[in-house]
Amino acid sequence: MQSQNEIRQSITDRIVAALKQGKIPWRKPWSEIPDPAGGLPRNIVNRKSYGGLNIALLWLTQNEKNYPVSFWGSYQQWASLGGQVRKGERATQIIFYRQVKRTIEQEDGEKRLETFPLLRTWSVFNVAQVDGEVAEQFKATPPADAIETFPEVDRTEFDKLVKATNADIRFGFDKAAYYRLPADYIVMPDEGRFNTFGDFADTLLHELSHWTEHRLGWSGSYSAGELRSELAVAFLSPFLNVPNSGDLTNHAAYIQSWIQELENDPKHIFKASSAASKAADYLLGFVRQEEGAVEAEEDAAVTA
Repeated sequence: MQSQNEIRQSITDRIVAALKQGKIPWRKPWSEIPDPAGGLPRNIVNRKSYGGLNIALLWLTQNEKNYPVSFWGSYQQWASLGGQVRKGERATQIIFYRQVKRTIEQEDGEKRLETFPLLRTWSVFNVAQVDGEVAEQFKATPPADAIETFPEVDRTEFDKLVKATNADIRFGFDKAAYYRLPADYIVMPDEGRFNTFGDFADTLLHELSHWTEHRLGWSGSYSAGELRSELAVAFLSPFLNVPNSGDLTNHAAYIQSWIQELENDPKHIFKASSAASKAADYLLGFVRQEEGAVEAEEDAAVTA
């Protein structure tokens, strides 16, 4: 069994390797093939989305293997539904995470309650790796009129969220986009300056993620803040029907800083993804009750 440090190091190494190849693991390429799962990686049994770092880990495998559908489950879960994972298929490792409490007896005899994170890996398979009727009904096929360009984007949910935050967003004042403290406002170029709606939405959601920092009591380095906001945008986009921007020009410098941070501290990606999930949940809370995310411990409970 892997130790806590080995689990963290293994996951960090995988993400760093992707970043060094110029790939951002949590950016899922837009596809003209409709995904029955709705974009976010979901558990096949309860249909809830996975959360936090597990989203990035599953997207990374989907991008590497070109899996078009985001339904996942353990070997036992697929079997319980009548499916069969094909012989030779390799599982994707996600994280079983929970806070564990234990009583520590100190040298003076006093007892102290200590809380620490417990990490375990959990193996899941994509629907593309499974045979059987349950798998066939979820395998996506390109529509007859599939085209290479993006379809018209429904921005209803995006606009609703931005309005509901009541954030002070000032358009047209500058060519740059940024969040300003302590004045507590966001500066954005006019929407017409962006090449696509995805570019505009990514940028505004990124700044709204910074807007949540002091509201959630988050603090950290500049690089950590950029990674937190980048991940938050990735987590928000599927809920708001926002296609990821394909332009990574502005990410080049950030990617190098993220690599350095991750190589220096294997815990960094766990901290960033947890903070990003909180930022995304905070923003989504303005418009609707979050449907809930299934972490690996819930997956484990289903298969027990």
